[in-house]
Amino acid sequence: MGKLRILVVEDEPIVAMDIQHRLRKLGYAVVRVVPSGEEAVEAARELAPDLMLMDIMLEGRMDGIETAGAIREERDVPVIYLTAYADEKTLARAKITEPFGYIIKPFEDREIHSSIEMARYKYEAERRKREHEQWMKAALQSIGDGLITTDRKGRITYANGAAEVMTGTAQSVALGMGLDEVFRIADEDTPDLMEDLVGQVVDAGHVVGLDSAWLLLTGDKRLPVEVYATPILDHRQRVDGVAVAFSDISGRKRSMEELRRSVDQMRRTLEQTVAALAATAEKRDPYTAGHQQRVAALAGALAQKLGLNGDRLDGLRVAGLLHDLGKISIPAEILAKPARLTDIEFSIMKTHPEAGFDILKGVAFPWPVAQMVLQHHERLDGSGYPGGLAGEDILPEARILAVADVVEAMSSHRPYRAALGLRKALDEISARRGTAYDPEVVDACLELFEKDGFSLE
Repeated sequence: MGKLRILVVEDEPIVAMDIQHRLRKLGYAVVRVVPSGEEAVEAARELAPDLMLMDIMLEGRMDGIETAGAIREERDVPVIYLTAYADEKTLARAKITEPFGYIIKPFEDREIHSSIEMARYKYEAERRKREHEQWMKAALQSIGDGLITTDRKGRITYANGAAEVMTGTAQSVALGMGLDEVFRIADEDTPDLMEDLVGQVVDAGHVVGLDSAWLLLTGDKRLPVEVYATPILDHRQRVDGVAVAFSDISGRKRSMEELRRSVDQMRRTLEQTVAALAATAEKRDPYTAGHQQRVAALAGALAQKLGLNGDRLDGLRVAGLLHDLGKISIPAEILAKPARLTDIEFSIMKTHPEAGFDILKGVAFPWPVAQMVLQHHERLDGSGYPGGLAGEDILPEARILAVADVVEAMSSHRPYRAALGLRKALDEISARRGTAYDPEVVDACLELFEKDGFSLE
């Protein structure tokens, strides 16, 4: 992958030169520096940059926000605002242009670097998501799904063209008939299945799906179908009827396999991105290398023991790998200090959950990863940080992370002390069970090590 090509829009020459120097030092390519919105629009049109750093207050008729809006009408390019102005009115205007970052002057190299990299990641993730959504939309539009609607008693009120073809019954004939008379299936042991299906949906008020093993009978043909029944609600949100959608899946096996491969690839990409972010944090704190991976492994084992489902388990593991990402904002001399931190240094260290949250909050994870990262130092009794949350205000996943983090940290070496050992770590969570730490999580952790033989190695 080539260097990221950046267009800088800044009307103060000294500041512009400084930004250009910083970007090149960080390994980015500056395609041009322009002082006005009009020139920025033209440069964006001509050069097609990968990203723009945009000052809000510019010379000329347009400010940075207006410029970003004008460019957005012509091309899709991520914009990060660089400005000394952060009042609520300006922020509200800036949000309309959907920026990928907002950095307040003066700033440090690490701030601009992390903002650019997160903007790049967010932009690429959103682009892939749009492509995936477009692919899915096209795929769904190309599938000739049958649709039949019924009243509350299962009498047919509508059938689309695909339904007519697949059932072999014209809508003019089907209207008023029972669903089970038109939608005939091959399972003779359940002849009233369609009637029962309508009753289930009416009673439950939610979607009911059948697996894809059913065969729709059309004359002498047997058509494998996938069936979903959805309640039709009236203006009072009461079930007024049922919509039965069914798909001929005989020609979809290849498409489904391709979709599975696509999802697997997206998952691998996500895993690789998360691993890269975790590695970035560990480069700042080499003395705790492997800490995030071990916390993620322990948190995952605890979650399984506590019965978290697969999807939440995946989210917790990602949060475990990224829970200390905010440490990239902590000075290296504090992270590697071979002695106890002073009160001021510790207060700086305590900002890392919020820093991690700020980095991750714009990433469209399918789980509340940013919130888990923000809360992993909160405690049940409200003694934690940064929000002083207590009890049920703390996410269950964050409570699991808290225990896993403490046990791993106490068991491992730190620059300012030798490893305290697993026994002391388990004694610590036992002593504060129900006050600082979730009792169910503590019990699961003790059982995991003392009975199941779990190891952090």
